[in-house]
Amino acid sequence: MIHNHLGPFAALLLCLSAALRPALHAEPAEQPQPKDAQATVNGASVAITPKIKHDRLDFFSHRIQFLTADSLTQFRYMDSAPRKVTARDEYYKISTRVQINLVGDGITYLQARGESGRSFTSSYDYTGIGVHHPYWSFNLKSLYLGQKIGQHLEAQAGGIEYDQGVGTEMTYNDNDGWLEGYRLRYVGLGHGLPDKVSVTVGYVGDYSQPNVLARLPHMGDENYVQVLAVEKLGKNRDLSVEFDSLQTIRYAREAFRWQTLPIPVAPDLTLEAIIRASDDPTFGWAGSLGRKLDKKARFRAGMFYSDMPKGMFQRGRAQIFWNGDSYALGKRVGPSFRVAPFRDFDVTLWGSDRLDRTPGTRYRGQITVHYQLASLLNRSVHH
Repeated sequence: MIHNHLGPFAALLLCLSAALRPALHAEPAEQPQPKDAQATVNGASVAITPKIKHDRLDFFSHRIQFLTADSLTQFRYMDSAPRKVTARDEYYKISTRVQINLVGDGITYLQARGESGRSFTSSYDYTGIGVHHPYWSFNLKSLYLGQKIGQHLEAQAGGIEYDQGVGTEMTYNDNDGWLEGYRLRYVGLGHGLPDKVSVTVGYVGDYSQPNVLARLPHMGDENYVQVLAVEKLGKNRDLSVEFDSLQTIRYAREAFRWQTLPIPVAPDLTLEAIIRASDDPTFGWAGSLGRKLDKKARFRAGMFYSDMPKGMFQRGRAQIFWNGDSYALGKRVGPSFRVAPFRDFDVTLWGSDRLDRTPGTRYRGQITVHYQLASLLNRSVHH
């Protein structure tokens, strides 16, 4: 069964392996000296260090790129009702996305995301400080092969990431989630056409299985389709429109972002809406406003509001999809404040309040300390 479901992905890997074999095993242009080779420098005999190992090390080090590498510590409080506290804990999160350029400067590449967390909506685990016991986890959550075709076309296959368009996890998939399948993306249409068009076909499920290698056999069990178009309306305005099908339930989603709105109080605006067009049609939407408080954007304040009906992602009584767990379902509002005193370091305060009786979290408040380590790791690898 695994062979049948992985057929296209395995075939792609085999073709890639065949294409790379000559490059990986080719001799360098300058033949390395034998181990005991000698050279004469200023009349003295000097041993020459073999270059084979160094050349191979350079070959791989220049092809590895850390796209993200984050270490976070978070204190979180949540309750579902008065005197019903569900979390009062310190959490940790470790997350990294790595790209290995297999051919050229990323013409063919392998991309992976390794992360803590044990479920579709979770990338945090308990440190043991608080009401829950400590728990350690780190999983390979996504792994896919990418191929650029010409200047505008790109194909991906494997455990791929969701394409949010201009929208956020307020109305769509949780940022920690996963998807197995195939994507074809075209960028650079212009001339009255969208700037980006992508088509994704795959499988959404296995919500409690964070290991992508265990989920890849479901690539052939397609239950998810997304057709997405993104258009840049100006220097600081973007619009995305998409059609989605999840387990035969049809959705339409639109998002708009304006980063220089002429409102002094909050010039950064994001609006997004999602329509469930079949099987108990319903409508949800969310919006956020933000403002930097200084010229260097070290201080930033914002606020969000979301209205996502309980039945938006239900099939019968079963939940078949999850938006961001910080926003969840129902009517919610909350503020945020971020300070970034140093490069690659920031602290964020964030809260939310449930305005209706939708089951789940009532109040949520959190303080997050965030270190970005990607630039440090890239410098270490490439030098």
